[in-house]
Amino acid sequence: MKRIGPFALLAVLFLSAQFTLTGCASSPAKEGGTAPSETALRASFSGFEDVVIPSDISVNKKKSQVYSAGKAKVGLLTFEGRVEPNSLADFFQNNLPRGGWKLMTSLKDRDHNLVFLKDDRVCLITISEGWFTTVCELRVGLVEKAAEPAKGTTTR
Repeated sequence: MKRIGPFALLAVLFLSAQFTLTGCASSPAKEGGTAPSETALRASFSGFEDVVIPSDISVNKKKSQVYSAGKAKVGLLTFEGRVEPNSLADFFQNNLPRGGWKLMTSLKDRDHNLVFLKDDRVCLITISEGWFTTVCELRVGLVEKAAEPAKGTTTR
């Protein structure tokens, strides 16, 4: 039987310690019985003034573009982080309605797709799990108002 050299043993111990420490860092801490929804108050605002983002993910500026469209901002923000996709989807479903967003639909297949509506804007959130990180794409756009029928015309 072959013996493991000291370098290989050191590498295995280092990797084991790394996985153990990063696993603990990503699990939600309960401080004095604080519920996970209450820790969401530590969230920050994104490039959009009324969309909260958990502090566990960070923006990828190379894959993000935000524009001003009148009074509103529209565009794409891409976030990455070592978070569990289901908990990230739950975060948005719990916290965006507090900012006036209404959940229109939620779809989960390989990815999570959430669609929110607020006034004349729509927010599409796509959450996908990668090898080492979770990617969250947050798109905000304007909703075109439907044209009203002219006076004197009938609709069926």
